[in-house]
Amino acid sequence: MRPVADHAFPSPVRATLADLPPAVALAARTPQPPQRGTTLAAGIPWAWLAWGDPVDRPLLLVHGVTSSAAGFWRLGPALAAAGWRTVAVDQAGHGLTGHWTGHHRFRDNAADIAAFARAAGLARSQGEPEDPASGLAVIGHSWGAMTAAALPVAGLRPARLVLLDPPGVPLAGMAAMTEDPVERHYEDLDEAIRVIGAHNPTWDPGDVRSKAEGLHRMDETAARAILLENGDWDAGLVDLRDAAAEGVPVRIVRGDPAAGGLLPEAWLPVLAEVIGAGSILTVEGGGHSPHRMRLAATLVALQRALSD
Repeated sequence: MRPVADHAFPSPVRATLADLPPAVALAARTPQPPQRGTTLAAGIPWAWLAWGDPVDRPLLLVHGVTSSAAGFWRLGPALAAAGWRTVAVDQAGHGLTGHWTGHHRFRDNAADIAAFARAAGLARSQGEPEDPASGLAVIGHSWGAMTAAALPVAGLRPARLVLLDPPGVPLAGMAAMTEDPVERHYEDLDEAIRVIGAHNPTWDPGDVRSKAEGLHRMDETAARAILLENGDWDAGLVDLRDAAAEGVPVRIVRGDPAAGGLLPEAWLPVLAEVIGAGSILTVEGGGHSPHRMRLAATLVALQRALSD
């Protein structure tokens, strides 16, 4: 354990594929292609990818701004191999979903995602609590984490809620992303692949391509509204403090700030007061997208977050 402002946090997670269960490691090395589908909810035709047996416990993956469900191309099948029915959704204005409705506020977007989860058969009807042993778990990354943190306020209380590197970044920092070449829209997919690959030479080619496709397909108006019109990003703190979230098991798996993670050390004590210091894990060497930079350690951390 390591101290941060009088709190004892778990040591950073380090792992290789050899540290994973054999079936999970195999799925991470040789990921299987997903099932694809579309579900209409809240007036939006949500495109989604899925892995695993439909009878297994549901796990919803929610991606970040400028990305898409395809970014979970290795994480999805690996979590399915761990026993989850894993579904990754393309958010509004992203991937193959499109249909941007202007719901840039985290709580409004969370209401739309909750509607999708119910229409897709992943969550119970509104007002019905999720079963702690078999109910829906949610992992949200970045913007997806901010959205996931707002799900209880939007009327959906997941049985387990995991925030993957929720940004604790002032508005100026988020606004800078609109000028970042690895976050802007590209009309030409090949150009996007070249730019992402040049900026991330250690990434797997599959991660380069999935990120480039996200940039190519995203609605730039949507991305700018999300980044510029939500004020300071607070790692979901306000929504986690809301009475609606009381009793929801929440875990944070963050990237390493030294490697580009967007949840700085300064945020940890205040988050610990809400969810407990033991509920905050750090992936050593993992940046803002630790599932791209440190896949094995991220899987170890996520499995811990989903089961402890």
